[in-house]
Amino acid sequence: MSAGARAALFAVVTGVLAGCGGSSSSNNTPSTPGFYITISGMAFSPASLAVPPGATVTVINKDAVPHSVTSEATANAFTRGAVAGVSFDTGAFDGQKSFTLSASAPNGTRIPFYCTVHTSTMSPPNGTIIVDTSAQPSAPPGGSGGGAGVTEWLSRTRAAATLHCSSASVAR
Repeated sequence: MSAGARAALFAVVTGVLAGCGGSSSSNNTPSTPGFYITISGMAFSPASLAVPPGATVTVINKDAVPHSVTSEATANAFTRGAVAGVSFDTGAFDGQKSFTLSASAPNGTRIPFYCTVHTSTMSPPNGTIIVDTSAQPSAPPGGSGGGAGVTEWLSRTRAAATLHCSSASVAR
């Protein structure tokens, strides 16, 4: 399904929810290609991510506990640090957080990162950002942009609209 078709479908579903007297809010799931790290089950995915200088990295924390993505000078040091002057730190967060690499980050630089909250208990305990001028953005995690992802989203949205409208009717 194209992005335009999704937008139209979203508008229709939003209208249905609003017509029941409710409101809608967007989930904070990214929908555009970019550079993503997902934290789920106490693990970084991918463990190694190529990113061009000046790019923004979005970190999605799917765990029920706060995490961080923090640069370190040496893997497994578990102390904040920089490599070739490049450092980043999301701070502990739930949900989603982003950071931007310096536009002057040298090509080929490998910056290890870790979680300041859980240090060595993550699996693996470190990840790596690799500065690569030829790195290209990828689709957001958790969806392929079509097929089952859209079907699943539509199914959940219909169920939410039905539940919301049913609840609104009972409350009246």
